[in-house]
Amino acid sequence: MPIHQVSVAYQADQDRLLLRVRTRDDQLFELWLTRRLTMRLWQPLQSTATALAVGSVSSSATVMPEAREMMTQTMRERSNRAADFRSPFEETTRERPLGEEPMLVAAIDIKRQPDRQVEVVWRDSAQRQLSMNLSPDLLNNLLTLLEKALQKSEWGVTPEAPAPAASASAAPTTAPPRVLN
Repeated sequence: MPIHQVSVAYQADQDRLLLRVRTRDDQLFELWLTRRLTMRLWQPLQSTATALAVGSVSSSATVMPEAREMMTQTMRERSNRAADFRSPFEETTRERPLGEEPMLVAAIDIKRQPDRQVEVVWRDSAQRQLSMNLSPDLLNNLLTLLEKALQKSEWGVTPEAPAPAASASAAPTTAPPRVLN
């Protein structure tokens, strides 16, 4: 599915985010994202973008944890500079494969592909699904669109940056896990 345009907008009357994807062959896919689902989706998408940014360095290089956030931010800024956020989303379409009403997403699968693509599969409770292959740039642009929509939603939630992943050579902690109820 060659993606032509992506849009994420907060819909106050539904209190949901509307993700719209338009393909180069004039198909339109619309998905409802609830607050709960979006909050659960944010961290895995951020982590995947970070892994792609770190993976863009030589595979034999070791990236310091402090540099991960900087690399992720640099890659995101580069992706955003290359994107067109000003052109309006084209409303007309030839076909709506998921139907006239947006699909209410119930589950999401995120899989990194060997070619640096990320496959995101959006599924509803009726087992309909939309599979998207995202380049690192498109993934970063989707994160930017989600972040802007979350700011407009007034849900009182600010997406957090991913926590730095522990180094493989780091010594394991011996303290018992802390549990708060």
